Amino acid sequence: MARRNRYSGVLKPLPVGKGSPEVSLILIYDIEDDRLRSRIAEICFDYGLERIQFSAFFGKLNRNRRQELSLRVQGELGKESGRIRIVPVCEQDLKDMWVLDQYRLDADELKVEAERDVPKLRILANED
Repeated sequence: MARRNRYSGVLKPLPVGKGSPEVSLILIYDIEDDRLRSRIAEICFDYGLERIQFSAFFGKLNRNRRQELSLRVQGELGKESGRIRIVPVCEQDLKDMWVLDQYRLDADELKVEAERDVPKLRILANED
């Protein structure tokens, strides 16, 4: 009986010197089942990823950790329906990233914020 390749459909291992550097990545998912969605989020936290949206995480992982993450997430998903994307992001794109964060405050804090006239758009520019 032939052995099944457990890496089919995920990142294939590549022979690279002493290890690969960490790469920034965004993991996004669309999963209907609440329990499964919570378990996928816990896996992301286990790998040190930071939640940036309800169904999106960001962090830096080397190639081996990315493979581990994809295999673990794939195993957790099993035969359930869902979409998961692990997208590498280059450092130059991160330097050119625009971050728009706005949080609801209570009424008193909103008044103080309006008086200070703080801009809501923060642009992270390349310092070079």
